[in-house]
Amino acid sequence: MNTENINLPASFRVIGVGIGIEEVIKKVKSMELDGVSAEIADHSYDCTPNDEDTLAIIVFTDLENEANRIANTFHDAGVLTIGFSEDANTSCYDSVMLCDSRKEYPEIIKDLLQTIVTPCLISFDLEDLRTILRDSKYFTVRSTSGNDVKEATEKLGAIFSELELKYVEYLSIHLYFNPNRSTPLAMSEMASLQQLMSKLPETANVLWSVNHDENLNSDEIRLSTILAGQEIWRCQGI
Repeated sequence: MNTENINLPASFRVIGVGIGIEEVIKKVKSMELDGVSAEIADHSYDCTPNDEDTLAIIVFTDLENEANRIANTFHDAGVLTIGFSEDANTSCYDSVMLCDSRKEYPEIIKDLLQTIVTPCLISFDLEDLRTILRDSKYFTVRSTSGNDVKEATEKLGAIFSELELKYVEYLSIHLYFNPNRSTPLAMSEMASLQQLMSKLPETANVLWSVNHDENLNSDEIRLSTILAGQEIWRCQGI
């Protein structure tokens, strides 16, 4: 059980391509996540992988040819490459996010990166993320919160009940709590979450983590889950 992630990646890159994506990149920068850079690139020759790069998130709404070329360069270099756009060519990426709302991009990017760049009690590192998303083709993220673990878990269970989970190949659940909460988080509180995970399809490979988030209110608990798979788009409600 790790108390912090001491092996942070040399470079996680969030790359915005084209017009209209500036606000997303600005919000990602404002998060000040350790080891994460955010930039705008208009042409494929503006942005090439470095030896230190381990993960690249490509975000775009236009210039899809340039964006896909950039992604393909990173993917061919062995960098875990993730796409945020309905026009992403899946052959150029390890996985493409199923989400049409650009407003949701920053928080989803945070959900992907926060677990591997911030202190945690039960760790989820880059290799775990790679296990879930490497050549998975598609992924989606669902999040909820509650006043305690049980309430947040019940809400997540309600979300799962509306999805065709048989199409999920990999699933990760991440619990966040404020380390300065009035009462310390006890492992006994994890019973409801473990019970939910025990009901997931046996065909789904499940990973989980417990993380600090000082931005949460008081005793608030937040749960975020990443669902990935070649046919994840078949899930009801996605």
